[in-house]
Amino acid sequence: MLLEGICPIGSTEDPEKVRQSILNIFPQSEIETRKDGVTFNTSDHSMFIDILREQQIRDTAVMLMEGRLKEDSTRFFLNKQAAFMGRVNFTDGDSTLGDIEVKVLEGGHELIEEIRPRPE
Repeated sequence: MLLEGICPIGSTEDPEKVRQSILNIFPQSEIETRKDGVTFNTSDHSMFIDILREQQIRDTAVMLMEGRLKEDSTRFFLNKQAAFMGRVNFTDGDSTLGDIEVKVLEGGHELIEEIRPRPE
């Protein structure tokens, strides 16, 4: 499974805080900081899934990802201020300061199934 993303850096933002927002959710990411934003890629999504479980928002995550599923890829947006605090907050991708856009390039179906709550 391969995830990649991009997050803009606003003119008043500290680039290191934007990097930290990404690392709080995807700690094993390879990150590149550019003047207009931060890009990242990772194959480790375990912290993301752990946070979804802890916040009890797996159903929301599944719904959003399935709604944007094309072949075996999907994408979603995360609020970077929430991510800086180690929280997942899905957005529609048009926050004033910009959001973290995450693309699941391959393994979208697999990721959704890992997130999907299991009947007890």
